[in-house]
Amino acid sequence: MKSIIFKTILFSFVILSFGCGGDGGMTTPPASLVEISVQESRAFEQTGNSIMLFEIFPASPPEQAVTLNYTIEGISAEPGVDFIETSGSVILEAGANRARIEITVVDDDINEVDEKMSMTLSSPDNVSIDNPTVIGVIKDNDDPSNYDDEGYQTPSSYYGYDLQWQDEFDAQSLNLEDYNFDIGDGCPNLCGWGNAELEWYTNLEQNIFLENGKLVIKALKEGDSNYTSAKIHTKDKQDFQFGRIDIRAKLPKGQGLWPAIWMLGKNIDNVGWPACGEIDIMELVGHEPNLAHGTAHWGAQGSGRSTYKGSSIGDVKGYDSQFNVFSLVWEPNQLVWYKNEVAFHTIGLNDMQGEQYRFNAPFYMIFNVAVGGQWPGSPDATTVFPQQMEIDYVRYFK
Repeated sequence: MKSIIFKTILFSFVILSFGCGGDGGMTTPPASLVEISVQESRAFEQTGNSIMLFEIFPASPPEQAVTLNYTIEGISAEPGVDFIETSGSVILEAGANRARIEITVVDDDINEVDEKMSMTLSSPDNVSIDNPTVIGVIKDNDDPSNYDDEGYQTPSSYYGYDLQWQDEFDAQSLNLEDYNFDIGDGCPNLCGWGNAELEWYTNLEQNIFLENGKLVIKALKEGDSNYTSAKIHTKDKQDFQFGRIDIRAKLPKGQGLWPAIWMLGKNIDNVGWPACGEIDIMELVGHEPNLAHGTAHWGAQGSGRSTYKGSSIGDVKGYDSQFNVFSLVWEPNQLVWYKNEVAFHTIGLNDMQGEQYRFNAPFYMIFNVAVGGQWPGSPDATTVFPQQMEIDYVRYFK
């Protein structure tokens, strides 16, 4: 009898607590909204595999357990190869201040650039997620110097990318549907091409030709103080915007030599330099044959002077002794430079020093070997001619 009385009283309490609807039925109170954020993650490859950890944080611990579904997808990291593909659910327990999702990162012996995956959360109606999709970055742990005397090679395909354009330079002559020549010394407006360079650029076979599957740009000394070389570009023929660019090259050396693999904004004729932006994928001054540079230039229209940020990476053997691959991984609001798939320079929106970001627009590509100029200085008695830059391939993935 006591038990029946207790249950009756308890039932009455529940009715009083929840109240009654206008139609005489009970109204269930809405569950408290759970606000959640999730952090991006990164993990290094490690011998025997490692863990990519995504952490989930509520704004305040939930009153009841919340089940969250997640999906992992490869962006440039390949499921089943770079990480163990998985999807599922994770429970944020009542009163908990975090939950974790663990993804297995697979170790391999392939030297690679940073690779990305995405993790997307979905949830019940009573959960608000301020950033449901975040990025996980896999950092490589392999030895970038593990290659033969011929130099470094990169593959012709990558997961998550399509090959958009390439030149393997295995034809009989340069494809003029892709390239233009710059001729002369830049006068009357840009004597020395704006850098006080000494060379005269030509389209002559003595200065530029294809040989053994390579593009060769050769700098020659013509008399006591005259020099010839070559400069080609893809303006109005091949444009590039976002993706990955790989260029395999062997470089000249010697005081006064200045090889460059670089890009300018397609809109240069409308806004001028530096407002068009400049991306120097690789530059080298010949008196430092063991040091390559990656730089970006930008600035206001009509300023005539650029803001810039650069970094350098060394090579013990010297860039003249073997082929190296210079890569640019280009995403909205970020550029990352690689040499043999080792990152050595990055810029993004936070590096603009108050100027407009110029690198989300189409650019065209330029290859040249300058002689002399403000940066390398002039050749001297130690400089041996001829000197040449060889390019084995250029590949553009998107």
